[in-house]
Amino acid sequence: MADPQRKYTDSGFAWIVTLMAFLSSYAGAANLMMIAIILPDLLDYFQVSQAMIGLAGSLKLFVCDISSGVVIGPLTKRVGCRPLAMMGLLLSAAGSVSAAYVTNYYLFLFTFSVIAGCGFAGNYIASLVIVHQYHNKRRALASGVATVGLSLGTFTFPVLVRLTIESHGWRASLVMLAAVQTQMLVAAMMFMPNPDHKLSMPNKKSDTELTAPSPDGSSQDLAQNSKQNKCKIDCTIFKNLGFILFLFGYPFADCGNHIYWSFALQRGVFQGISPLHGSAILSSYGCGSIVGRLSTGFIGNMKCTRRDLQAAGCVFAAGCVSFMSTFAGDSLVLHVAATGCFGLMYGGFHGSFSTLLVDLVGMDELPRAVGIAQLAKCVVAAASLPIAGHLFDATQSYLATYLLSGAFMITASVLLAISGIANKRRTIRMSSEME
Repeated sequence: MADPQRKYTDSGFAWIVTLMAFLSSYAGAANLMMIAIILPDLLDYFQVSQAMIGLAGSLKLFVCDISSGVVIGPLTKRVGCRPLAMMGLLLSAAGSVSAAYVTNYYLFLFTFSVIAGCGFAGNYIASLVIVHQYHNKRRALASGVATVGLSLGTFTFPVLVRLTIESHGWRASLVMLAAVQTQMLVAAMMFMPNPDHKLSMPNKKSDTELTAPSPDGSSQDLAQNSKQNKCKIDCTIFKNLGFILFLFGYPFADCGNHIYWSFALQRGVFQGISPLHGSAILSSYGCGSIVGRLSTGFIGNMKCTRRDLQAAGCVFAAGCVSFMSTFAGDSLVLHVAATGCFGLMYGGFHGSFSTLLVDLVGMDELPRAVGIAQLAKCVVAAASLPIAGHLFDATQSYLATYLLSGAFMITASVLLAISGIANKRRTIRMSSEME
């Protein structure tokens, strides 16, 4: 029987908030995927190497990860999801519009990667956290539905952007991106705190209350202890071995994914496929990702499912697909099929990303855990795309680039599987201690 005091959790309104998170994630996907869609045009206009173009994507990921861990994660508990999501969308739109008017590549890096990267961090973290605040029973499904917005953006935007570029140029496509992000402010306005959650605020007692005389004369000790508690940093989350292993595995999985789709369109163009037809390659990634996220949500809600091992299996399969995609040659059909399968597998993992963190650290620590995970990824993200681009510049082939992507994914799958096993043992040990 439902708790009458919890009117909003797992209610119809909770699914409305999930839909708004879906729309907000859609705008975030457009922000993140843009570098892969306009990469051929940037190479032609700025006349730089693929390693330098890869720097634009890596810098955006680095800025996003740093700001998520240092700024956005801690701010989520203090100011809430709605202000962060709205500010993130505004920053993303401002960065996209500014990038549309610059003529210097380094100014393009600042506007497209730094400003828009900060905006993506605010929008992404808020969209993840707000869904878990409103769902308890079907949390895995709701998380999958919300993150489908990322996949839908990947499915629809490549073709729309390429058509815009064919008609009006790559600068107009950035203005169109900014318009979409601005419109999604309406969705972010629905990210209000769940009234059912009476968050425990710091006990802000006045100085007179802290120093009030007591029978044993311990008023000074009470005030001194309160000041010491303010200076303490809670590091208990880092005592969780499963979470630590997750922090090592997730960066490799995410960066292997970014390498794959960042060069997917350009690989097809290099092998003789037209950019407009090549946009179907990225669209197939989005289509597969939609199916992967939704199916993961349904399967993850089953009591018999080990979500940790399910996620590790998806990442392992994505690594195998990355290896096999090197045999696609100049066939558009094979490129589309391989990229769709990769999107299916990685969508299955990423759709359960926030749910895995809840299983590891609990709902109360989710905002901080997401920020820490993004922060852990920043070093690998900063180097992955430039290295992948340099491998092509050195060999004039994408073979080494996609072997690197597959190696990242396989490594991540092993670490994620060990993380799940460690967390399972920790849960069993805690249950036995409580008994």
